[in-house]
Amino acid sequence: MNSLPDDNASSVMRIPVTLHVRAGIDSGPGWKISGDLYQRAGEAPRLVQVLVPGLTYDRRYWTMPGQYNYADHMARAGHAVFVFDRIGTGRSSRPEAEQVTAEVHVAVLHQLVAALRDGRIADQSFDQVVVVGHSYGSGIGLMEATQYQDVDGLIVSGMLHAFTDLYEEVRGFFHPAADDPILTATAPPVGYLTQRPGLRSRMLEHPPTVEPRMSEYNELIKSTGTLGEGETLPQTYLPNQSVGVRVPVLLVVGQQDALFCGESVGSCRTSAAVHEYEQEFYSPEAQLETHVIPDCGHSLNLHTGAQAWFDLVVDWIGRKVPGAPVASADVPSTRP
Repeated sequence: MNSLPDDNASSVMRIPVTLHVRAGIDSGPGWKISGDLYQRAGEAPRLVQVLVPGLTYDRRYWTMPGQYNYADHMARAGHAVFVFDRIGTGRSSRPEAEQVTAEVHVAVLHQLVAALRDGRIADQSFDQVVVVGHSYGSGIGLMEATQYQDVDGLIVSGMLHAFTDLYEEVRGFFHPAADDPILTATAPPVGYLTQRPGLRSRMLEHPPTVEPRMSEYNELIKSTGTLGEGETLPQTYLPNQSVGVRVPVLLVVGQQDALFCGESVGSCRTSAAVHEYEQEFYSPEAQLETHVIPDCGHSLNLHTGAQAWFDLVVDWIGRKVPGAPVASADVPSTRP
């Protein structure tokens, strides 16, 4: 097992992972997934979080610098954390755009969950698997949990079943990734798209609570979405995808989420208003908990309130997933 110390915390180890997956459950050898397993040095946690990035993000959404590093925070709390580049992003395979769909992401996520349970990733096997999604990644998590019933908990961040007017407008924010000054050198295939320069922050950030350096970083790490993902995105919002989840669900959204916090959810002014709207989309077995993070936009990890959301996850997993670790003293807390 090849372990490397993480740049952000000497107590956390990063284990590079390459896994070959199939394009579909019944297909032959398909694509490469590139990722990293993070955990506290010298420990072998029994619980692992699988972090699924949203559209135009890769694994770097979960490993932002300093206090914004979700993976580091969770590893120091005693969890193992598996971050990966979705098919079509980062160092994972980049098939033709039409092949990169919601169904393919679900099939890949299922294979990752199985590999984590049976020891095919970093020679470790895990007893509990919690999937954590951001935005589109949350939709993938919902679909996978419903279809395969193979996870112990699901965290949905940056995704509601309600939309703002901006949600429809952002279709016009995108252009071919090959034409983008940040991505052109990576030679994105035809049908791979990203936000036009200057428009990413409007979708994903609440400027008063995003440091200028983090807004600049968010632009620098932008990745792609594909035509296939755009065509299948509506599937992730279908009520049958969420109502079929039979494990505990934590739903977290930023109060200033420009894509989802519209009038139907009371503009996300309170957690209660969002919960009242969203609970009909989930089964009683989901034991849905809903939280609004004040003064945060769509991409929670970018904002100065990120630590509050991180602490919320640690607390919820400790309460809802049997055998989960209790947060250790070296994890800073924003709770009173």
